[in-house]
Amino acid sequence: MKIFPLACAEQLENIGLLVKNRRLERKIRQKDIADAVGISTQTLGKIETGAPSVEMRAYMVVLWHLGLLGDVFPIIAPPALATYAPEHRVRLKKTAKDDF
Repeated sequence: MKIFPLACAEQLENIGLLVKNRRLERKIRQKDIADAVGISTQTLGKIETGAPSVEMRAYMVVLWHLGLLGDVFPIIAPPALATYAPEHRVRLKKTAKDDF
């Protein structure tokens, strides 16, 4: 995808600023967070600038490590799953070989 919506870019930038501010408040080095969550310091730097090329997993583990996951992604109840009783199975009709 070549186009990245401005609204999305702004949100990633806000998340990056949130991460950087929390890290600096706690006086934690980039290397220490990167080592703790299993990413490179370059990736953490990209997260702090809001780079859209970083995978979501990296954003999530950094947010979790800094205690920001619930602030950025509030707990959302899973949607109700449709329940099907065994007697409601669908059977396909058998078609004859010469049926067009």
